[in-house]
Amino acid sequence: MRSMREVLFRVTQLLSGRAVLGWWLSLASVGVALTWLPLMDQPGYELASGLTLVLTFAGGGLAITAARRHPAPAASAVLLALSTVPALLMATLRTRFGTPCDPFASVAFVPLLILPSAGLVAVLGALAARISKRWWLAFLVYLGFVTLTALSTAWPLIEGPQVFAFNHLGGYLPGPLYDEELSVPPSLLWFRLATLCLAVGLGALLQHQRRRGVALLAVFVVIEASGTPLGFRMTDAALARALGGEVETEELILHYPSGLSDAEVSRVLGDLRFRHHQISAFFGTPPPGKVRVWLYRSAEEKQRLVGAAHTQFAKPWRREVHVNGLSFPHPVIKHELVHAMAAPWGAPPFGVAASLFGLQPHVGVIEGFAVAADNPVDELSLHEWTAAMKKKGLLPDVASLMTPQGFYGAPPSRAYTTAGSFLRFLADRFGKDKLRDLYRDGDFDRAFGQPLPALAKEYEAFLDGVPLEPDAVNQAFARFKRGSLFDRPCAREVGRLSAEAGGALSSDPQRARDLLARCHALQPDEPSHVLAEATALRRLSQDEASRALLDAELKRLEEEPSPWAEAALARAELAQEDGDLETARKLWLRILERKISPAMDRTAQVRLDGVGVDAVRRYFQPGDDDVKLFLLRDTGSPQWSVRYLLGRRLQQSGESAAALPVLEQLLGEALPTAIAKETTRLAIEAAFAVGRCDSVRRWAAPGRFGAAFDARAADWVERCAFAWP
Repeated sequence: MRSMREVLFRVTQLLSGRAVLGWWLSLASVGVALTWLPLMDQPGYELASGLTLVLTFAGGGLAITAARRHPAPAASAVLLALSTVPALLMATLRTRFGTPCDPFASVAFVPLLILPSAGLVAVLGALAARISKRWWLAFLVYLGFVTLTALSTAWPLIEGPQVFAFNHLGGYLPGPLYDEELSVPPSLLWFRLATLCLAVGLGALLQHQRRRGVALLAVFVVIEASGTPLGFRMTDAALARALGGEVETEELILHYPSGLSDAEVSRVLGDLRFRHHQISAFFGTPPPGKVRVWLYRSAEEKQRLVGAAHTQFAKPWRREVHVNGLSFPHPVIKHELVHAMAAPWGAPPFGVAASLFGLQPHVGVIEGFAVAADNPVDELSLHEWTAAMKKKGLLPDVASLMTPQGFYGAPPSRAYTTAGSFLRFLADRFGKDKLRDLYRDGDFDRAFGQPLPALAKEYEAFLDGVPLEPDAVNQAFARFKRGSLFDRPCAREVGRLSAEAGGALSSDPQRARDLLARCHALQPDEPSHVLAEATALRRLSQDEASRALLDAELKRLEEEPSPWAEAALARAELAQEDGDLETARKLWLRILERKISPAMDRTAQVRLDGVGVDAVRRYFQPGDDDVKLFLLRDTGSPQWSVRYLLGRRLQQSGESAAALPVLEQLLGEALPTAIAKETTRLAIEAAFAVGRCDSVRRWAAPGRFGAAFDARAADWVERCAFAWP
């Protein structure tokens, strides 16, 4: 208590000096100004990180000035920490009284990031003041310390596989912005313990407490040396050991989880080699060198090992990609491979489109180039998605999207799709060589001979001429309606709550329901929370409450076709469970009448055809997939819906040889168009899996189901020719 009173006395003494008070007020004012920035208006990770950076770069001035009056850094550390209080108080009050968000949802980051950094800034400022009596020279020395810590953080990011960053002054970067769910990892606790040991140990040495200082610095060294096992540093060798499996071809090196079967590894490797072949063809020549691919068991493992959970990523300058999931074909591996393979045509040192000697990346060009080369096709083509987005008023400003600062301002799904469609349009219009030339520095005027605004205007006119089916606009709204992380209220809190609710739905539906009700209160315009809450209510046997919730949602969403259809399917399911088949049929028929999307049409048609078949009803309910498969095989019903679901389930389970006869028989019958289209897609995939390329080519014949389907089918024909030349 006595030492604390002494520190507080020194704090008041320091504040009596005009220079120290001026620095403190400046720091506090900058902190308060941060609370007006997106995501920093709440006392969570973003604000704590911003305040920590303010302390890192400007707090040294206060620490040096204070050390000239009193050399002990403890009082300076308290002053630095207190300079963040006005901003934290402002953010807390604004969150508490101006929003429905919980101001303390992510408050654990505040002390973890701010306090250790405040202590270290105070100590380094005092050390700099001791090294030089001149203030400006002492500040340069302090900036030298900051530079050293920055280099120690940047080196493993540049030379290693990780995308998380830990810095003793600047705090913590968990990885890409797109992962909304954010919690305090154990690695951060260990790292901040090391920061405290460093700060207190150096402070003790400054106060001539040698034994204490040496002991604490020894603990710091031990923790730092254990950075890899403790999770705040990663190396190639450690990552390779953690995954366990490795295979090399002439094009690439694949690191994979050791638990995968030989068949799974072969399938992944075949997918990678085919996509490498396609990208080389797009570029016109295979780029030199091999690509290294790191494949993880799960998003959680990837988050723990390298710092990105649900975001797949590439490090082009290292010619490597990091992905998780065993889907075949992998949905994003081609996109990430483009990043790695395009590195030779990007600007050094990072191998991406960048200006200012390669240090200012043009993210819109980087990501748009990868999407354009990938040219993904699902229900719609790349240009169809973007044209539908434009008709719905969701298209981002194209010219702004291509600027270094404009890409992250748009919702990710809209930004990636629009950027990719735009650059694909330019590649078709001017040639791929021009597009590859653009990738050097993102200079549209130099690469295409026209300014970016003129190219964007020409592209938007092109979109107006893209033919669209009536349901395309509805599909685009469903896919792209979600705003960016910066636009959604209480995004971090909702991300954490919804993830927790998903985990609790089976074991504790009451807890899940409470969490989802909170999500709904925070984001009342987001229908997914209501649908999930209705599911939780059904798990609790509160069918009446679930029914009322869904009925209200159907009325609210009448003018929003896609989310309305999701609610209609849930309400029809509940009606069928209640024996009210008339209501269920009306809802399924209404979905078909509104022509919302092929996926919705398929579901409604299957439910209508199999309305009296228990195996069909059970298929759409929670439960064991093996049991569902057994019921479909055992039912003996002649309905096409039974055989369609059976073939679909077998193919999704990897039983292609068993699925193919079922699907082939179905294709000989008269089926609704949406069902025939999906059955053909499944049959093509099953035929490829068993090596029947003649069947793949026959079912992939163009002209039956539209341009987007033809493009997907052609991809399988090309894949067949590559796998079985």
